Amino acid sequence: MCAFCTMFTSGPHWTEAGTDVGRSGVAPVGNARFVDRAYRLKLINKILRHYGCKVDDWAGGQYLVHSHRGRTEVVEQLPQIWMTVEDIALKPIDPLDPQLLSQLGEAGPVTRSETA
Repeated sequence: MCAFCTMFTSGPHWTEAGTDVGRSGVAPVGNARFVDRAYRLKLINKILRHYGCKVDDWAGGQYLVHSHRGRTEVVEQLPQIWMTVEDIALKPIDPLDPQLLSQLGEAGPVTRSETA
């Protein structure tokens, strides 16, 4: 999908809706949505550093996935980030990779206050 067409998407993917949506059917709106999104991006980037990639928010509705080699892709939803990273990093993402888990443990937790 081209960058312009991604502007016409319908809203957040269910994986980005948070636990309150699962209980109430109401997605976070306004500032809460952007704070949650920023927090999610901090967590994702902590993982993607291991794969030589980074994700940025784009227009509050899409993501820019970057490799350290300069390749960039626009994706619409959270699940697409992981598929795109595998494509541009040229290796599969393994959430149980011992090196990744060690790196995450050394980096320490990311708090919501760091994103505000």
